[in-house]
Amino acid sequence: MSDPSDPQWDLLPDHPEPFFGLSGEYDVRDLKRSYNAFIRKFKPEKFPAEFQKIRAAYERLDDALRYGETSSPNTNTADWHFNWSEVLQGQPEPDSLTAPHQPPVNDHLSQADAEPVFSPEGQPLHERVRNEPLAELYQELKTQDDKSPYDFYALAFLSDLLERHSQSFPMWLLQGLQAHPGDPALFELLHQYFVTCESLEGLEELLVNTSRVVRSDRFYYLTENAWDRLLRHTPFQSFQHTLESCESNLLDYQVAHLLVFYIHILKAAIWKADKAWMNSKFSLIETNLVRLPPWLEYEFHFLDLMRVYQRERSSFLTGGPLRSTIDQTIQDYCIQSEQQADQSFLECQQLLVSQRNELLDEFGVNDRECETVQILWEKIADDVFERISTRPPIPATESLQQRTRRLVAQLSEKESGADYRRSLLIPRLGFVLFLTSSIMIFLLGMLFEGESINAPYLIIGCLLMFNGVAFVLSSVISEHIMRAFYISWWRKNLMQFYQSDWVPLMALAVQLNQLKEKHFKKNKAYNLDQVARYMVHDVSLYFYTTAQRLLTACE
Repeated sequence: MSDPSDPQWDLLPDHPEPFFGLSGEYDVRDLKRSYNAFIRKFKPEKFPAEFQKIRAAYERLDDALRYGETSSPNTNTADWHFNWSEVLQGQPEPDSLTAPHQPPVNDHLSQADAEPVFSPEGQPLHERVRNEPLAELYQELKTQDDKSPYDFYALAFLSDLLERHSQSFPMWLLQGLQAHPGDPALFELLHQYFVTCESLEGLEELLVNTSRVVRSDRFYYLTENAWDRLLRHTPFQSFQHTLESCESNLLDYQVAHLLVFYIHILKAAIWKADKAWMNSKFSLIETNLVRLPPWLEYEFHFLDLMRVYQRERSSFLTGGPLRSTIDQTIQDYCIQSEQQADQSFLECQQLLVSQRNELLDEFGVNDRECETVQILWEKIADDVFERISTRPPIPATESLQQRTRRLVAQLSEKESGADYRRSLLIPRLGFVLFLTSSIMIFLLGMLFEGESINAPYLIIGCLLMFNGVAFVLSSVISEHIMRAFYISWWRKNLMQFYQSDWVPLMALAVQLNQLKEKHFKKNKAYNLDQVARYMVHDVSLYFYTTAQRLLTACE
C-alpha cells in the first residue's frame, strides 16, 4: 500500500492504482483499505483540496472495479487532455459567456503530447482557437461531414461555452458515441460528466437519450452517479419511471452488472421506494446470489439487515427522542454522501454521550426490538471508524484483568454493594430454612410407626416437590434482585468507567465472568457472571460504549 504520509500527487488523476499502492490482483476491499488510510491522514475539514483529489481518484477506481471497467486512460488519447482553459486565456469572451463545464483533465501533459487533431486549414485546432473567433470554429466543426471523436469533444466544449445550454456538452458526446460506438475517450468523458455535474436540469431526458445510444450493460457504470442524485432529490415515482424507460432501451446487458447497480442503489432506495418495487429487486438479487463476489455479498447482507429493520422500525421508534435520532442517523448513512454521513454519525455519538440518563431510560436490558438495530449500528460504526481513526492504540498501563478487578473492588466496597449482598441473602436464607425444615419432617416421618409402609416415601415425595418449588422461587427472586441491582447500580457505574477508560465491552464481560465469586478484601462479589450476561445484552450500554469508541478515535 502507498504511504499516506508521502503521497505521489503527480499520479492523479490519471493513475489512481499506483497512487493507492495497488498492483496485480486487488479488489474493492483492498482499494477501500488504502483509501481509508489516506483520508485518515487528509481529513476533509483540514485538507479539503487534498481530500477532494483522493476522493475523486477513489470513486473513479471504485466504479471501474465494481463494474469491471478499465481505470487507466487509453494511451492513444493524449489529445483529450488538451488544456482548453489555458489556450483561451488570451481569447476575448463575449459578455454573456460563462465558464464552461469540463471534466477533469491532466495538466501535466506537454503541449506536444496534447496536440489536437489536424484541421482543414492545416493548423492544429488549439492554434486556430488562439487566433480565430470561437463562433466561426464552432459552426465549421458542426458542418464538417466526417467528424473524429476529438471533433465531437471540441464541439461539446465550444457548445457549452457559446450556446449556454445545460445539456449541450453531454449531447455532443452522445452524438460522438453514436458515430463512433465504443470510443473509450468519449465514453470516459461522458462518465466523468455524470460524476462531476451536480445539475438536475434535464437529467432525466439525458439519461433516456444515453440509454438509446449506450444500449449495453455499460450503461449502469456510465450513469450510476446520476441515478444517485436523481434518487436523492426527486420523488421516487419519477426516478422509477425514468429508470424503467432507460432499461427498456437496453438490448445487451449482463446480470452481473445489473446486480452491482441495484445493490448500490438499493441502499438509498430502501427509504423511498414502494414495497412492490423493493420486493422485485430483492427477488432479482436473491435469485442470482451465486453470482455475487465476496465483497458484494457483504453489501447485500447489509441491505438484508436494512430490510429487516424496515419491518421492525415502527416498534423501535416507539419510545423517546433518542430512538428517532438513531433512526435518522441510519438514514443519513444510507442516503447522504460519505462525508456528510460520517459527520451525522459522529454528531449522533456526541449526543448519546451527553444524554447518558436519557439513554438509560429509553433502552433496557434484552430489548428484543433493538437486536437488528445493534447489528446495523455495529456495521456502520466499524465503517466510520476505519475512516476517522487517526491515532494508534495507546498501550494500557494496567492489564484489562487488573482494571476489571479494581472496578469490581470499588463497587463491592461501596454502600450499594453491601445492600446488594444483604438483599441476596434473603432468598438464600429462606431456601436454607425451608430445606432444614424439610429434613426434620423427613426424619420424623422415618419414625412413623403406622402400618402403611408407603408413608415415608409419601413424605419424601412431598418434600422433594416442596424443595423444588422453593428452589425455583429462590432462583426467580434472586434473578429479580440481581436484575434490579444491575439496572440501578452496575450500569450507571459501568458508564462512568467508560467515560475515562474505554475497552471492548465483550472483553470486559469476559473478565467479569472469570472473576465471579472472588473475594475483594472483606467483601465478596456475587453473580459477576450474571452481570456480564446483562452487560452484553444492555442496549443503552452498547450505544454508550460505541459512542465513546468513536469519539475517542477522533481525539
